[in-house]
Amino acid sequence: MKINYCLPIIKKSRKEVLDSIAKYRNDYQYLEIWLDSIKDIDKAFVDQLIYMLQNKLILLFHRGSDIKPRLSSDKKREILDLLDNSKSFIDLDLSEKDELAYLKKINVKTIISYHNYDKTPDDLNEITKQIGEQKPTIYKISTLCKNENDAIRLLHLQVKLMEQKQRCIVLGMGKFGTITRVFGTMWGNELI
Repeated sequence: MKINYCLPIIKKSRKEVLDSIAKYRNDYQYLEIWLDSIKDIDKAFVDQLIYMLQNKLILLFHRGSDIKPRLSSDKKREILDLLDNSKSFIDLDLSEKDELAYLKKINVKTIISYHNYDKTPDDLNEITKQIGEQKPTIYKISTLCKNENDAIRLLHLQVKLMEQKQRCIVLGMGKFGTITRVFGTMWGNELI
């Protein structure tokens, strides 16, 4: 069993991001850079990241409705264009409709995500179908587990996706979600 570890890098400056990369690059299979948190982000820096990290790089624009996006739609499209035909990934949430639509114009490795910080919804199959419509490289679903049944439903979803030969990351948050991280890793989540 090969476990791919991913380090989220949420820093305010390019220097801090580069320092984290230098420190942890060899310890993790993937480095996930949160672009919206970087004050001085520009095309040249993103291009540098793509060149440096290649298939170890996962970029995401922002996560969660509580974070005010810093990047304009034009800037996001510029970044997506830089990723065109690269080995790097973009992680887009289902809520990022404009960026998802733009993917039809380019060739990018994608992690299409659904996050719910409040609950594990009943309609996991519908959510999975919506992700599948985007033709992701990797499906990602992460929800808050309020009880054991939520965790079991997530594990069942992971097994179902894997039976369909879909690469996936299925994770539960909260105390009851811990088991999904343990078994999800053992059963073949793409990364943890």
